[in-house]
Amino acid sequence: MDKYLVTGAMGFIGSHWCEYLLKQGKAVYGLDVSLKYKHLLEYDKFTFIHDSIENHTILKKVINKVDCVCHFAGIAEPDLYTKYPRKVVEVTAIAGMELIEMCRFSEKLFFFTSTSEIYGKNNNVPFKEDDDRLLGSTMTKRWCYSTSKAIIEHYLDACAYSKELDYIVVRLFNAYGPRLSGRVASIFLEKALRNEDILVHGDGKQTRCFTYIDDVVDSFGLLVKNPKCYNQVFNVGNPEEISMNKFAETIKKVGNFESKIKHEVHYKYYGKSYEDIKRRVPDISKIKEYTNWEPKISLEEGISRTIEYMKENEY
Repeated sequence: MDKYLVTGAMGFIGSHWCEYLLKQGKAVYGLDVSLKYKHLLEYDKFTFIHDSIENHTILKKVINKVDCVCHFAGIAEPDLYTKYPRKVVEVTAIAGMELIEMCRFSEKLFFFTSTSEIYGKNNNVPFKEDDDRLLGSTMTKRWCYSTSKAIIEHYLDACAYSKELDYIVVRLFNAYGPRLSGRVASIFLEKALRNEDILVHGDGKQTRCFTYIDDVVDSFGLLVKNPKCYNQVFNVGNPEEISMNKFAETIKKVGNFESKIKHEVHYKYYGKSYEDIKRRVPDISKIKEYTNWEPKISLEEGISRTIEYMKENEY
């Protein structure tokens, strides 16, 4: 595949994926509502489309030019799930469905970034791709993001079943690194760099697995070039489990920061329409089997690289 459309091209994942493809000599059409990372314009094969995924006329024209449609546009910040649930559903589910409709019968590969949120509150870790989903009430706004991603997964699978398109779905587990914003890793780092208190929600015993962005895009590259991976769902994550207390301590240690670690209840930050997840750990045996991929960058190294970037570019 030589030509790609990337929606959300100026987002965290999207910008790194565009850069990866361009370094591989691929032609990339990047669509976004902002031009945040202007260095991408320096690549001869990068075409920036300053527009939203609601402009169907432009999307249809670009889809006709490419081999693969990478749908990364969405709202992924947890605090926005509770503040703007309608917008989350609109951008993630509705716009995603409309984009899939444009790709049906077009013989384009549809590459979709889903989320570990899919598994919800299931405590049967590590999560395998075919594990059950366990979510809270539809009245709890926190779950609108997981549900929106899930309906796209369902629809892609349905279209593949009726042989209308081919797809790849990746469920990401706390990707982090340079350019990240609004997620726990970047929030903790921003606090530490300003020598402010690092606020850990709840008792801090809840666990996550953090995956450095270079490992993430390497997995994408292996998946899209392997037809055996088509019409499959893959966990992409680092199975090294760490509590949020330990994560905050690791940031302090790596950066030699003096910030204090304090705790606060979730509702003070997210409101009462939020539920936390106790553990979130990927089983990556499937992607290992299909592509031989596994993460290479340790948490300490990834944090160190991210701190260096933030100091040089933001602080």
